[in-house]
Amino acid sequence: MTTIQDRSLLVLIVDLTPEKWGQRSQHRMASDKARSRHNKRSVGPATLEDTLSSILSFLIALSSCHRDNTIVLIGAAGNEVGVLYPRKDRMGEVVGELGDRSVDLIEMREGLMLGAAEIVGRCVRNPSKQGTSIVAAASLALCIINRFMVSSGNKESTAESLLHRKEDKGILGMISKRASKEGESAQKEATEERLEQRRARGMLSPRMLIVQASDDYTPQYNSFMNVVFAAANNDIIIDGCFIPSGIPNQPKTSTFLEQACDRTGGVFSKPMGSAQVQGGLTEVFMTVFLPPLGIRNELNLPKVNTVDFRARCFETGASLDMGMVCNLCLSIFKVEPKGGYCLTCGAKISVKSDDKSSNGTSKEDSANKRPRLEN
Repeated sequence: MTTIQDRSLLVLIVDLTPEKWGQRSQHRMASDKARSRHNKRSVGPATLEDTLSSILSFLIALSSCHRDNTIVLIGAAGNEVGVLYPRKDRMGEVVGELGDRSVDLIEMREGLMLGAAEIVGRCVRNPSKQGTSIVAAASLALCIINRFMVSSGNKESTAESLLHRKEDKGILGMISKRASKEGESAQKEATEERLEQRRARGMLSPRMLIVQASDDYTPQYNSFMNVVFAAANNDIIIDGCFIPSGIPNQPKTSTFLEQACDRTGGVFSKPMGSAQVQGGLTEVFMTVFLPPLGIRNELNLPKVNTVDFRARCFETGASLDMGMVCNLCLSIFKVEPKGGYCLTCGAKISVKSDDKSSNGTSKEDSANKRPRLEN
């Protein structure tokens, strides 16, 4: 086990979408009322108040592990994204005082509660049907991490270092590496070596924790994976915590987060049922996400054994083994979009068959032909 203690830089993104949390609260009240008649305790789901309280306890514990640990909180609700802590113009001061001041717990608590209320209020006034802006929040997190890393003297986080990195051909490279145990092991060892060098030089160990309660918004998949590739190239770990609602027909996991954690070497957890209440969510944060990067290999942390890398239809969200792709924005569809326009970029599209001739072709052969979208 390494004897070098991590100086962690944690950027925590919390999903504050009021519609989703409102549904969970109503479901929780109905469930608790029904179970109380039989003297049974609550089995969740966690409310927004429960989640924020658990996050605050986790952040207090993290700040106590090392005086140089740095924390940044980002909230996302609908189209609204903002930094909750440090508040407004305090970011520059926090970056400038890096390593010279500990986390102000009172300021952090006020930032979390007041900032969350502000973002939720803006989301209610300007509702969006485009899903939660987890991608925008993750992009903002990358910018903040790069700013801190450059300020702390880590020149490896700048764009120049990326020119010397060997590209892995994006999603195809990710799938091929996961299929090869040797390639996966070599990549993991290289990442751990670079992280160990950072710790030896007293640099920050950056990581991102995404706490999500909303469904994955499929049209944001390409943008989200771009964020994941950028994080992987800069050795930034992405941890994910998806909090299922337990409501029928609601998702029990986030495929996006699973892929992000798998790609960057992070930890993914999805506490369910009673693990979300009676302090269970706080326990999950403390035991799963609190340990620094330097000792994670020595711990028995949750692992996702199977990650679904199949493409998803940008219209229905269903996983696809075969579909049609827009040549302009690479959006994927199960069937031709209605109206003849791509639902993502709005480009005019047409379906062209690969058949050489429609004459003399059996129904079975025609059914096996897969059209493609062309601009």
